[in-house]
Amino acid sequence: MRHYRVVARTLVIAASIVSVLVATAGVLPVGASGHLTTINDWQTIAPGGREKGLGVDNVGNLLSFSLSGQLSLYSKLQLATAMAGVPLSSASRRLATVDSLGRGAAGIVVASDGTIYFDTGASNTIWELVTNWREPRALPLASNSLTRFTGLELSNDERFLYAADQRLGRVYRINLSTMQVAVVFDSNGDQLEQMAMDLAGNLDVVGLSGAVYSITAGALAKLTVGTVLTKGHGATVIAYLGEKSYPSGLTIDGADNVYVSTCAATSSPHPAISVITESASSTARAHGIPATVINGGVVPIADTWSEPSFGCIDALAVADGILYAGDWRNAKIWGLPLRDLGKLVSLAPAATGDVQLTRTASTLLATWSAVPNAIDYVCTLMDSATVSSSIRETTISNACWFGGLSVTQRVGVRVVANGASSEVVGYAPPPDMTTITCTRGSITRRVQSYAPRCPAGYSRVR
Repeated sequence: MRHYRVVARTLVIAASIVSVLVATAGVLPVGASGHLTTINDWQTIAPGGREKGLGVDNVGNLLSFSLSGQLSLYSKLQLATAMAGVPLSSASRRLATVDSLGRGAAGIVVASDGTIYFDTGASNTIWELVTNWREPRALPLASNSLTRFTGLELSNDERFLYAADQRLGRVYRINLSTMQVAVVFDSNGDQLEQMAMDLAGNLDVVGLSGAVYSITAGALAKLTVGTVLTKGHGATVIAYLGEKSYPSGLTIDGADNVYVSTCAATSSPHPAISVITESASSTARAHGIPATVINGGVVPIADTWSEPSFGCIDALAVADGILYAGDWRNAKIWGLPLRDLGKLVSLAPAATGDVQLTRTASTLLATWSAVPNAIDYVCTLMDSATVSSSIRETTISNACWFGGLSVTQRVGVRVVANGASSEVVGYAPPPDMTTITCTRGSITRRVQSYAPRCPAGYSRVR
């Protein structure tokens, strides 16, 4: 995402203000230091076994899966004791032990009847542990081509289990009645890790490239056999944390705030945990429209730069107002009360207007109705994991003009008006591309872009 400021005066060319969410090198985002927790805000829940996965059951117990292959449970009473300042020793209850083959983030999810589904992180097996079973069993999936499971999530109706494939960068939907497997999302090369679903049914998944993807509930509901969603077609990038941040953990709280953890080296200035917030008054998240003004909606709340005690955070979970983090490097589980989250981040008000976009091959024009008493505006390019530094920006009153876009680069624009207070003007998603059909003999190709042209030797079908 990239921000540009527009001075509210006709024919004034303003300097563009570039704000990178999390730099791939250098310093943390401007303003982030005021939102960071310190090590004293966190409680040590327990010394762990290098947790690869965390989850929560239906009554608020914490589940963990460690590198040693052990699935364990910490009770609500134990968690409350630890959050009161008395860390646990080895009081967790072992639920199962399986071979742990991979080193990716592990997925854990619990159905309403208490059935636990988990994988071991980058393995080819999803385990099922039913209440009162002594040992888990491997799900008999109707496919043998799935190789590196990481994140897991259940659909809200619990008919489907969603699973991320780290190696192929895909999300699968498993029908729990038939065990049939279908690809529903293809990231085109990213290595996907953990995922979570919000109350509205939108499915978020994080990739090691630094991108956080959101697959919309509407797109999931309309899926037909053979349909595969991609970026810009049923899915969008709601945040980008930098190519060397290596995010792996993701969880969503009851207010639809999205928490993302990273496994960057302790010497790197990358957040260990960030939060992507939305307006507290929203009934459902508007994906692609982070509501915080600072840093486009991604705010570090714990980082390895100012607090070296935070190591490689591989797994996250949230329950009963507590954010739990599995610290791989320090072999520890942390806990943070979220009652003060509103003090950590600044939530923007709901949008009050509309933004109109006009797109050509390489340019994008955003216009909106003037906001009374606005001093200036901030335009933010959205929905694209990367924004080239060659993109040019020009401002004329209540409009932003962007040049230098590629003919296949899908970007939307979010506008905030600054005056006595900040006010979200609105957001416009990426305009639709044009699709043409080209033929050469019996061969037919479809070309999609903002300025589609048939390849050499092909003729356009009118």
